[in-house]
Parts: sequence; structure tokens; C-alpha cells
Amino acid sequence: MRCAAERRRAGARWVLALATTLGASACADDDDDARPEATEGGSESGDDTGSGDDTGSGDDAGASETEDGADETGEDVGPWASLDERPCPADSFLTYENFGGPFMLSNCTGCHQTMLPADMRQGAPIEVNFDDLEDVRAWADRIWVRSADQNTSMPPVGPPPEQERARLGEWLACGAPTDADLGL
Repeated sequence: MRCAAERRRAGARWVLALATTLGASACADDDDDARPEATEGGSESGDDTGSGDDTGSGDDAGASETEDGADETGEDVGPWASLDERPCPADSFLTYENFGGPFMLSNCTGCHQTMLPADMRQGAPIEVNFDDLEDVRAWADRIWVRSADQNTSMPPVGPPPEQERARLGEWLACGAPTDADLGL
């Protein structure tokens, strides 16, 4: 029993060290976030409407857009006003395992995880954590408003590349599925 407990503690220390190393520099003051409430028809109120360049999903390079935000094939390429408006492509293959988990680890959990004490969170609110898929799904609207598609306010040291933000938008719009959810 003692060996198993020691291994768990060592594993927890390793995860904390890894997350701190990967993401601590990507954080800054984010104290305007509060636990999201389930709302009908869009994102929470506030000024988090995104501060991006409104260029769409990033996967539409070379495609011409019509006035209604559709490309020549009729596919909606954004920009979108909320995650609820953002379509999930029928051919989406993104899962927590092949995209969402690694994205969150690289860009978010260096500041947004329960194991980090307040003084190591670089200003991230103590209640805003992305420890697991359930947390990510609970905060999906807010994550989209801050980091996906045309939205570029997180992480504060600079947004991920346009293509990664488009993939994040797609994954969230599809419900942040896992391999199991897609039958993989």
C-alpha cells in the first residue's frame, strides 16, 4: 500500500512540474473569468467577444467567401459570434486524445489546473481549471470565446497559430468528443 501511495504522489508531482514548465509563461491576469453558467443561445455576458482578426477557421486558405460567411462549397467558414453558431463538420475526426488533451496541456493547464497554488497561476482565477474533459466541457463556451477560431485573447503571451485555433473551435463545436464518443 505504501509503495502505491508513494508512486501516486510522485506521479502527481511529475504532472505538476510538467504543467508548470510547459505553461506557466503563457499565463497572465485572467481574473474576469467566473464559473460559466449554462445559458441559452450563446456565451456568457461580458467583454470576451474575442479580439482576433476575424479571419475565420484557418482551414479555408484559398477559398473565397460569400457575404454570408460561406465558401464556394456553401460551408460556413465564420467568423461566428458564439460557439453555438460554430458548426461541427460532419467529417470531423478531432478527439480529446488526438487533439483536445494535448492542446489544453500545451496552452492552458500551465495556469488553469487545481494542483497549482494561487501564486503559481499567473493570475488565472482559482476556480477556472481544465484538469479533465469534464472541466473542459463545462468551460467550452468560455474557452471558445478566448482561444478558438477568430478569438485570440488566451493565452496572453500570444494565441496559438490560426490552424490550431480553428481545430480547437471545431473540436469544441463537436462537443469535445473522445475517441470512445466517435467509436474509435
